[in-house]
Amino acid sequence: MRDVRDTYIRQVVAGKSFADVGGLWGTVNEKVSVAHAHGARTLAMIDVSPVDSELWALFDERRRTLRLPAVECVSADILTLAAADPCPQFDVVHCSGVLYHMPEPMQFLRALRRITREALVLTSAVTATRIEGAKGVLELPAAAMLCIPALQGREREIVQAYWQAIVGDGAFGITQEVAEWRFEDFGPWWWLPTAEALRAMCEVAGFRYEAGAPSWNGNAHTLRLSVRS
Repeated sequence: MRDVRDTYIRQVVAGKSFADVGGLWGTVNEKVSVAHAHGARTLAMIDVSPVDSELWALFDERRRTLRLPAVECVSADILTLAAADPCPQFDVVHCSGVLYHMPEPMQFLRALRRITREALVLTSAVTATRIEGAKGVLELPAAAMLCIPALQGREREIVQAYWQAIVGDGAFGITQEVAEWRFEDFGPWWWLPTAEALRAMCEVAGFRYEAGAPSWNGNAHTLRLSVRS
């Protein structure tokens, strides 16, 4: 089954400059190879991992194995990078699995808007409006956004059991307790918007909705967005 992210990248990337934001985690999750296969003019990887992280070496090994051309590697926090003067910009930007780790998701979306000239392909984990699992049922309005640090009691038990069945202990902050929520910590899951809320947030941040589709059995959502002038 084709990855919807690959489909959306293919639709917009030919002849364009391309940047993958936060694509080092897991190494094989990068999308610069997809962008190259569909005719991207230049390639960049932007990730918060420090320059001496093993992840950069693993990524370069993958790049050489796939015989990709040179990739601009930028070790930076996207919020700081977007605030630079001048701010680097790319025609097409891809970002998956980052937004829900950001204490300030709207600030993050604005940062993505600043570095994007034409199109953004964005994927985030989302919450369903009906969360049903071993601990019961939790109903949410379509406009809702779960604030993970605020979850407690029965609501926390329901959300925790639901995600435990999906990712085991892989949702730090939900399936693993956070001893102390620190604003500068991008490790925990901070927020889970509904798909509807995610789209609205992107539109407020300066993007125009072009297409969208669920993935990961409805637990994630991918949007293809254009820049709104």
